[in-house]
Amino acid sequence: MRIKPVGSLILLLTLAIADVAQAQARALPGSWRRISLRDSAGQRVQPPAAPAFVIYSADGYFSQSSIPAGRPKIEKLWKDMTKDELLSQIGNADAWSGSYTLDGTKLTRKTVSSLSSYDEGTQLVQVVHFRGDTLILTRPNPADRSEARFVRVH
Repeated sequence: MRIKPVGSLILLLTLAIADVAQAQARALPGSWRRISLRDSAGQRVQPPAAPAFVIYSADGYFSQSSIPAGRPKIEKLWKDMTKDELLSQIGNADAWSGSYTLDGTKLTRKTVSSLSSYDEGTQLVQVVHFRGDTLILTRPNPADRSEARFVRVH
């Protein structure tokens, strides 16, 4: 039995897409440092936002944190700080963790714990692209021009 050229082409495309998805699934686990961030309008917001670090485990968990550089050093326990002192320490800080799935280029992160309890139980869907050793995360809605770029930390 001969396979028709169109059938062969569809089979090859299906295998190629599966290979790309598998390669991305293997490339994501590891430690990454954010190098740029754009908001939904495409405007650069880093700096001044704190650089972020994210770790993706091979078994489907992530942890991301960002702590601003140049914070004043305050030699007090958290419980002894004033409101202004606390805000100077955590005003632009962020930390969250949970589980993730990667389905082709669709990354879904489910927040289990967060510095902001408001975010707990939510999920974030992003599109994954790789350019060399740079991880690029965008939003699935083309009107949302958010973009975060990360480089692998070795």
